[in-house]
Amino acid sequence: MKKGEFIVRIGEVLNEIYFLENGITRGYLLDVNGKDVTDCFSFCCGAPVMPFCQMELNIPSPLTLEVLENSVFFYIPISAVSELQEKYQEVSILYNRLLIQALNEHWRLKQILNSYTAVQRYQWFLETYPGLIGKVSSMHIASFLGMTPVTLSRLRRTLRENGRQNN
Repeated sequence: MKKGEFIVRIGEVLNEIYFLENGITRGYLLDVNGKDVTDCFSFCCGAPVMPFCQMELNIPSPLTLEVLENSVFFYIPISAVSELQEKYQEVSILYNRLLIQALNEHWRLKQILNSYTAVQRYQWFLETYPGLIGKVSSMHIASFLGMTPVTLSRLRRTLRENGRQNN
């Protein structure tokens, strides 16, 4: 898929489960003012790219999944996954493991957003999402970290001036 394309938009039903081969995607939702708020990024080979927060297959997506750079995916039709889950317990176990992993990652993110300072959140981002600085817009990163782009810019400048940032 090309940069700027959407895997699914809020309210649409996703018909496939996508797995990232290479590239970058982000998931976002809308706040009360209709402004998008970045919820997640996918950039690792093999990462499932789907709104795990919905828990069930074949329901409207609570997130928009956007391709941030030209990306390659492989996908499995959800109908095939459902059939395989009915036939093979191992498929359900794998799906449940992916859900648990996604929930744990989102819970950890919520803890970080609510207990870390802005500097700590940014440093955590650099460690957890290596290589995304420069590939993902500062606006998306700031939204993800719960700060304004201006705050992120000031923070990055301060860290650079203090020699505490390599990126």
